[in-house]
Amino acid sequence: MKNKLVELVNIWASYETENPDLSLEDFCVRYLAEHAQAPAHNAENRGIPLNGYLAALIGRLNKYAGLYCKKAIENFGLRNIDDWVYLIGLQRMGTPKKSELIYEMLSEFPSGIDIIKRLLALELAEEFPDEQDKRSKRLKITPKGMDVLMQSMPYMERVGSMAFDTMNESEKIMVLNILKRLDNYHAGHYKAVRSSEFEEAYQILTPAK
Repeated sequence: MKNKLVELVNIWASYETENPDLSLEDFCVRYLAEHAQAPAHNAENRGIPLNGYLAALIGRLNKYAGLYCKKAIENFGLRNIDDWVYLIGLQRMGTPKKSELIYEMLSEFPSGIDIIKRLLALELAEEFPDEQDKRSKRLKITPKGMDVLMQSMPYMERVGSMAFDTMNESEKIMVLNILKRLDNYHAGHYKAVRSSEFEEAYQILTPAK
């Protein structure tokens, strides 16, 4: 037991050297993630690289959640989850420019404009001139839009239960911390990667090991 404790303390010291702001929770998540036993390959994932299998699973989970979300919001006049997420973004950001909202939502500009047009047509959002830049317009959520958000929230809570309640609370927290670390990393490089070619993006996002 003593040797194992010393080993754990040494690992903590090594992690803390790499990242001085590492919290105890981050350390636990990172340690468990790095020391987890790799699942045995079977007929479903044999021959698929680990990164590829991970990306495929995340894509599948996103499609499941998207299906549940679409069913939940169809009674509120929204076409898909993107419409709802843009409303959330407007409510949180206040009065952003169209380009600022689209950038925050990680959308391509044409598809972002289409979503904004739908929200305007449904009178869930409104646009007005930017006092600082007469060439630009800003957006804000309308009272009708706020009503839609408030009415749809209980449905989205149930979507969360449908998607995640097979995990217990500890598992949810662990997954959340791992995904949060990934999101922070990619958010920090998003501006540079967005306008770069693939090879440059690869170099930015895959530091030398």
